[in-house]
Amino acid sequence: MTNENDKKNKLILVVDDDASIRITATSILEIQGYSVVEADSAEACLEVVKMQTPDLILLDAVMPGMDGFNCAIKLKKQLGLQCAPIVMMTALDDRDSVYRSFDVGITDYLLKPLNWVSVCQKIEKLALTQAKTVKLKEQLSEMHSIKEDLMTSVSDGIKKTNGKKRSMLSANFYKIA
Repeated sequence: MTNENDKKNKLILVVDDDASIRITATSILEIQGYSVVEADSAEACLEVVKMQTPDLILLDAVMPGMDGFNCAIKLKKQLGLQCAPIVMMTALDDRDSVYRSFDVGITDYLLKPLNWVSVCQKIEKLALTQAKTVKLKEQLSEMHSIKEDLMTSVSDGIKKTNGKKRSMLSANFYKIA
């Protein structure tokens, strides 16, 4: 489980054109200990992520202007590997919408009306998974650094050994000649 201090350090971006969903999400998530920022459109969401880095994005699929699917594509393009997990919230329950969500890089898919107990549990699990992913990336980076250091040491050792062999061969060649 995520402890309270970890939650306070987690920022969740709630993107929905429906004010009642944003207000409900904000209230529930803040009671759970998370920090929350809201956006009422996909365009506003893209502006928010320029100024703040959320740890999770709850994104409505159907909004006026740009929809959640295109917003997810732009988020992934804008933030790259730094993009937080995106959870699509929608009343769209058809197969094509579900497939399209995952095709654009959505992490999870929640159907409206939302079950907030389930939403909070999914956020907990995503936070835990995200923390493990960050730790694995750090370990991979450290391993890569160790590998580079080892390769440099081996390369330097080979150069020294080859230099000594050449010196020995040259010295022996002159003794023979």
